[in-house]
Amino acid sequence: MNTLYIVSASVALLVVLGYFRNKKAKSKIVHVITDNCTGCGRCLKICNRKVLEIVAEGDVTHVVLRNPQKCTACEKCVVICKFNALEIVERK
Repeated sequence: MNTLYIVSASVALLVVLGYFRNKKAKSKIVHVITDNCTGCGRCLKICNRKVLEIVAEGDVTHVVLRNPQKCTACEKCVVICKFNALEIVERK
């Protein structure tokens, strides 16, 4: 009987967390601060949705947001960036 309670609680938690993640994805998005970006690519490796891309403009390489509709604002890229080149902002 205790196993049933644990499974039920786990499922309920996953449903609630999924709801809030979807709500956040609709209102938030990642923004690239190009002045801080070095183009190291750490954020590209961690992003499961493949929304970021490295571009080279002259002698400067940096990350840009290519697929904003796919971004869920999970903040994995923000956490891994050691140059503070990414932030989560409100969608426009």
